[in-house]
Amino acid sequence: MIKKLRRVVAIVLGVALSSIGAPITSTTLATSLPKAAVRSDDTAPKGQLIVIGSVTLNGKRAISGTTVLNDSRISVACTSGNSATVNLGKLGRVELGAGAQMLVRFSEGLISGELIAGKAIVNNAAGVRVAITTPEGLSAADGKEAAALSVTTQKGSRCAPIADKGGNHSNNGLGAGEVAALLAGVGGAVAAVAVAVSQRDLTASTALR
Repeated sequence: MIKKLRRVVAIVLGVALSSIGAPITSTTLATSLPKAAVRSDDTAPKGQLIVIGSVTLNGKRAISGTTVLNDSRISVACTSGNSATVNLGKLGRVELGAGAQMLVRFSEGLISGELIAGKAIVNNAAGVRVAITTPEGLSAADGKEAAALSVTTQKGSRCAPIADKGGNHSNNGLGAGEVAALLAGVGGAVAAVAVAVSQRDLTASTALR
């Protein structure tokens, strides 16, 4: 009886030890591990930049097709005709004119940011709120309907007219020196005409005598 019991125990132990060394299949491993969580960055909204002229994105020269992430700083050079458009897909888009500087922020259902200089036009889709801060205050839209919000600030603009060396703000005007020279020229011409008339009258008077 004891011999039979020992034989049963030996068989059970042998089976247990052999199962411990058995390989685990890849299918079993895959089903036992939890699925990898999807990164939030992969689902966060992204924009695409459309550039005309000289534009920088976060301090680096940008070209059309560059991806724009949330909290990006966009600067448009002050040359006339330059512009930048951030296409935000289903959210809408942000248009920046020459000389504009803006910190662009966006998330699901919201287009926001800080306009530092120049002008921006925010086109929002229905259901997307807008909140743009400027040095003067806040410009906002409730987003109940699709709309275009124009935001402008005069603070920090780099596109202000630059005075010339003579202190004039326009090249179309005449400086003080130019005006004096013009008046001197007119005066000289009048004097010349007066002399010519006097000489003609003197000649005529002499002939009559």
